[in-house]
Amino acid sequence: MATPGALNSAAGLGTVANLSVNEWMADPANGSDWFEIYNGGPQPVALDGLFLTDDLTRKTLSPIPPLSFIGTGANGFVRFQADSDPNAGADHVKFKLSKSGDTIGIYSSAGTLVAAVSFGTQQTGVSQGRFPDGSPNTINFTTTVSPGESNYLPLSNVVVNEVLSHTDPPLEDAIEFYNPGAIDVNLGGWFISNTQENLKKYRIADGTTVPAGGFKVFYEFQFNSTNGSSIPFTLNSAHGDRVYLSQADGSGNLTGYRAAAAFGAAANGVSFGRYTNSIGEVDYAAMSARSFGADNPSTVGQFRTGIGAPNPYPRVGPVAINEVMYDPPSLDGIEDNTLDEYIELLNVTPNAVPLFDPAAPTNTWKLKGGVDYAFPQNITLPGGGFLLLVNFDPLADQAALAEFRTRYNLDASVPLFGPYNGHLANSGENIAWYKPDPPQAPPHPDAGFVPYVVVEQIHYSSLPPWPANATGTGSSLQRNAASSYGNDPANWLVGAPTPGRANGSTPFDADGDGLPDAWEIQNFGSINDPHATPNADPDGDGFTNLQEYFAGTNPTNASSRLQIDSAGRTGGSTTLQFVAVAGKTYSVLYRDDLSSGTWLKLTDVSAQGSTGAMTIGDPTSGSVTTRFYRLVTPAQP
Repeated sequence: MATPGALNSAAGLGTVANLSVNEWMADPANGSDWFEIYNGGPQPVALDGLFLTDDLTRKTLSPIPPLSFIGTGANGFVRFQADSDPNAGADHVKFKLSKSGDTIGIYSSAGTLVAAVSFGTQQTGVSQGRFPDGSPNTINFTTTVSPGESNYLPLSNVVVNEVLSHTDPPLEDAIEFYNPGAIDVNLGGWFISNTQENLKKYRIADGTTVPAGGFKVFYEFQFNSTNGSSIPFTLNSAHGDRVYLSQADGSGNLTGYRAAAAFGAAANGVSFGRYTNSIGEVDYAAMSARSFGADNPSTVGQFRTGIGAPNPYPRVGPVAINEVMYDPPSLDGIEDNTLDEYIELLNVTPNAVPLFDPAAPTNTWKLKGGVDYAFPQNITLPGGGFLLLVNFDPLADQAALAEFRTRYNLDASVPLFGPYNGHLANSGENIAWYKPDPPQAPPHPDAGFVPYVVVEQIHYSSLPPWPANATGTGSSLQRNAASSYGNDPANWLVGAPTPGRANGSTPFDADGDGLPDAWEIQNFGSINDPHATPNADPDGDGFTNLQEYFAGTNPTNASSRLQIDSAGRTGGSTTLQFVAVAGKTYSVLYRDDLSSGTWLKLTDVSAQGSTGAMTIGDPTSGSVTTRFYRLVTPAQP
């Protein structure tokens, strides 16, 4: 036990009978297999002398090293890496887990079985374990994998809806909960906390409810007071924090169900709100306005009268990530052409934005995540202005700069900055854009610390539901509206690159031949290649380059062309098959006589997320002996 300023005193140790195998992951999406041991007793337990195994006939397979202990409460969980590499550390064992089913056992030095669990086939990225901790009940944890921590499931009837952490009078810290259901929820006896190590900091008064479809707000004067809080607390606005709402039974025991929210450093007076994007992902994003109910008060007392309200739209800007070229075409034998990558930033406001703190100009805006970059001092982006971040030094490497500007026909007025550290992953990446908040002032314990506030964070992917066809095609990922929320695939599209210009504008065509420069470079390496003219047919498939451009096919591959690949009749129906190119729409037309009549529409095919075979049926063809078909792109009106 801890004895600061006094003689050390040994802690009393508990029995190994309180140990259990509490959670396991045998088929991780990435990383090593692992499992977790839990101590359900009130005292620490010595683990040295115990053995771990995945084969109950091999009791001493993986000994736990000397001087190993497991604590109690929030410290009563230890994760072991099942990677067959015990030399990697004391928490690594001499076996792996089988995703098709396995056993994990704990044995004493006397060869007695302390605890064991057997499991069947596992789902990728889903852990399995006991709920609540140490109980005989075993469940899957699909969204709440928690190695080395208490097992939990999300509450379905209450969510954390809004949090305010950076405040000065007449505001104070606030936490809002929302009940999405049709039945009132009684929160009496439940707990609010900002740390998983102690989920019972503030006990909610008996009889407190969140009405059906309604809100309940708790203010700092409640949870930062000894009246109701065993440990009063405020929310950390400089480093970010978490909020937990934990369900408890009538005796005050936690059930394992909880609602949680994590958030970063906050600007003064700006709240974080729950936002669900188009594919159901939940972010706690900075809100465009507070919505606790009394949001422009004259006094703190007036602010406390707010009873909650629906969240507004997330805050966007003032400088947004507007375009990402994450996988430019490979050139000159370079497999991963990172020199032509870029991230475009756009000032979405009419006012100039300094990319530094004017009161502390050495504190500049930063990009973090898959790539890292800190802006130099005294850079200001004019209202509506663009700038590009690139993977080379535009000041030191004039040759790369000239080639980049030529490749994208980039106006000399568009500033370039770089190099950033790392590169944009072709499969997907997290990009976070930060601005500095004023340094913490004395007598704050963090005096001098500079908080960095997330302006926006985007986790793009090359796979649906994110827009496809930006991988090595010469196209970029583009925001479809500057005012839209960034971390939502519905708010992005793929198109010809437009660095330094509005998204969706006409693709660059420096030689005016009707073929975008990016398409010519992707397929021929240069706009000046003699095979890159619009009427040329370098692969000899009967389609000109201009026709192949509109069809989205490969002008250097004769098997890649706009055509119906097969037609077959079964009974009274004809089946057609062709390759539908990602992002292209089609019309399938037919007529029964080529010498008379007109082409009639059989059906339209909408744009697909990826290129692949498309099958179309014509159930009306059984009444005729001959029918002709035509495939057209784009789809006709």
